[in-house]
Amino acid sequence: YYIPYRCLLPQNIDGLILAGRCISGTHKAHSNYRAMPICLAMGEAAGIAAALSAKFDCKLKAVPVSEIQKLLN
Repeated sequence: YYIPYRCLLPQNIDGLILAGRCISGTHKAHSNYRAMPICLAMGEAAGIAAALSAKFDCKLKAVPVSEIQKLLN
């Protein structure tokens, strides 16, 4: 599955990242990403993003997706 990083970030709240069933998506997409292995991967990506945000001293929206992907691989 490909889940865009922006689905984990609320539009109007800085400093918050979501993972699992509460992310933004359509009803049809939700039926695919509610499975536990996918939720686990989203949680891992969210944790990595939070760590990188702290490391680079930047907002979550500014974390380079390529850095998250590099660490996930």
